[in-house]
Amino acid sequence: MMAARRTPEKPAEGGLLLLDACCLINLYGTGHIEDVLEILPYSVATSERVADCEVLTIRGTVQPDGSTERVTLSPRSLETAGHLSILPVASEQEIDELARFAANLDDGEASVCALAVVHGGGVATDDRRALRILSHTQVPVVQTPELLFAWAQRSQASGAVVRDALRAINDRARFYPRKDAPCFHWWAGHFK
Repeated sequence: MMAARRTPEKPAEGGLLLLDACCLINLYGTGHIEDVLEILPYSVATSERVADCEVLTIRGTVQPDGSTERVTLSPRSLETAGHLSILPVASEQEIDELARFAANLDDGEASVCALAVVHGGGVATDDRRALRILSHTQVPVVQTPELLFAWAQRSQASGAVVRDALRAINDRARFYPRKDAPCFHWWAGHFK
């Protein structure tokens, strides 16, 4: 039996936050991923599945002739630099939780949700299905606009830097938040 739907809590500062593929790609899209990960108030991680199989490329900048190249992403280099932890789903409990979440989510989202449950962390996702499923758990959630809002506030980045980062996500990661997403109005204000 599934628990009643609730308004998800936010992850605790200093706590573990697992990024799913869409959020990690969006952060790459800013062009400031190292700065964002460094300043977020969490211990940021992702699963091996997301790092090795789902976060592969992103659109590059548009060239004068209108073409764009694909840029290869390397979450492992973020791990080497100390900005991101990459966790395996290895214990029996993690595998059991993975199987439970995989019944309704793709493997990447299921893996970060499983790790969050077992390790008492939160999940960063923009995926509607994942958000709905997590609303029936005790797992705290955060979405891309909240992550970028926290980065903008904590870094005291100029309005132009924030605007350029959000527009770069739109162009390179093809992401624009839904109107019901937290911090949507803040985000949308940078596109006026």
